[in-house]
Amino acid sequence: MSSINVDLIGHGKHHEDIRTPYGRAPRPRGPRWTGGWSFLLALVAGGLATRLTWDEHPLGTSLQAGLSAALIVLGVGIAVSSLLGRTGAGSVLLALVTAGLLAGATLVPKDVGTRWIDTTWRPTAVADVRESYDLGTGDATLDLSRLKPAKGQTVSTDAEVGLGRLRVIVPPDVTVNVRIDVGLGDIQLPGEKQEDVDVEPGKHKEVTLSPVSGGKDTGTIDLDLQVGAGQAEVARAAS
Repeated sequence: MSSINVDLIGHGKHHEDIRTPYGRAPRPRGPRWTGGWSFLLALVAGGLATRLTWDEHPLGTSLQAGLSAALIVLGVGIAVSSLLGRTGAGSVLLALVTAGLLAGATLVPKDVGTRWIDTTWRPTAVADVRESYDLGTGDATLDLSRLKPAKGQTVSTDAEVGLGRLRVIVPPDVTVNVRIDVGLGDIQLPGEKQEDVDVEPGKHKEVTLSPVSGGKDTGTIDLDLQVGAGQAEVARAAS
């Protein structure tokens, strides 16, 4: 009998080593330094534009100038990156954040300045009371404690602070009608604890403060107080 030798395909006696060639590492698309330089140049441009407008313009205008300059630099950086074949998501996100801040800066009231000012208005007689008192940024005190309106007489005035604190001191023996609006912040009235600070947006109060116990009613003071962001306080002078 003759023998039959069957050799299955792929199962020969000798196996050759199959080596898979390693592919080359992908080359980065374009330079990686554009995003970092764009960020640094945007900081420099924004800071310079803000500084140049800080002393002579309101806070909102100064912020808009700085953020606009930064946004322009970021836009140029993104354009250059795209031409070189590499636009980073970080640069795009930073540009979107800057654009959002710029939109927010346009909402800052024009009367909010860049200098913090401490001031006190102290009329000594009813005739000295102005129709309105205004401060852009800072700590303002309207001291009406020396006023002595006659019985049945009403003294009216408005006071406004864009950013900061507005404190009004009223006499102990007069009726006070007060209307207070605070865009973002806190309202303090006589009898409330100083540490009870409740910061909220869109705060509004209208109250009538009666003369303190034992005081002689000599007249009425009408107040219209407004604070853009900060605190409005009404306090009684010591009797």
